[in-house]
Amino acid sequence: MEMPNDTKTVILQKALALFSRRGYDSVGIQEIVEEAGITKPTLYYYFGSKQGLLEAIISIWGSRFSALISSASDYRHDLVMNLTALLRETVHFAQEEPGYFRFQSSLFSSAPETQGYIASAGLRTEILSTIETMFKRASRDHGNMKGREKMYSITFLGLIETCARLALNNDLVMSTHTEYRIIHQYMHGIFS
Repeated sequence: MEMPNDTKTVILQKALALFSRRGYDSVGIQEIVEEAGITKPTLYYYFGSKQGLLEAIISIWGSRFSALISSASDYRHDLVMNLTALLRETVHFAQEEPGYFRFQSSLFSSAPETQGYIASAGLRTEILSTIETMFKRASRDHGNMKGREKMYSITFLGLIETCARLALNNDLVMSTHTEYRIIHQYMHGIFS
C-alpha cells in the first residue's frame, strides 16, 4: 500500500513513533497533534478518530509485513528454505521498521478486550493463516506433520517474532549460521 499525502504521512509517522514508545492506550490525541504540528480537526479530517489512525497504521505497515510473510511462505517443496526465509524476512522487516514492529508486537500481545488487540486481530489471523497454509502444503510431503499445522504456525510465528525482537535489541546477532541453528533446532527439537 502506498504512503498517503504529506500531512497524512507526518501524522501517521508521529503517531506510530509515540505508540511504539509508549503504547497505544498511553498516548492521547492532543499529544499526537502537538507532535505532528497539526490541529485536532486536521487529524479528525484524515482519520476520524484515534481508532481510525490506529487502523490506518495497521493497514499500511501491517499489509507490508503480511506481504513479506506471504511471499516467504510460498511453499515449493523445501520447508527449510521457507522457514529460513520467514525468519530472515521477519528480522529484516523489524530492522527496517523497528517502531512499527515493536508496536505490532505490543498489539498482538495485548489483552483481547483492548482496542489495539481488536484492531490488529485481522492481521494476526491473516499471518497465522498464511503460515498454516504453508505447513499444510508441506504436510503433503511430510506425512508426520498432518494435523499439527495450526500449532506449527503458532509456535513458528512466536519463534520468529522473538528472534526479531532479540535482534532489534542487540541480544541476538543474526547470521547465516544463526539462522541455520534456529531453523535446525525448530525442525528437530531440543534433543537434536
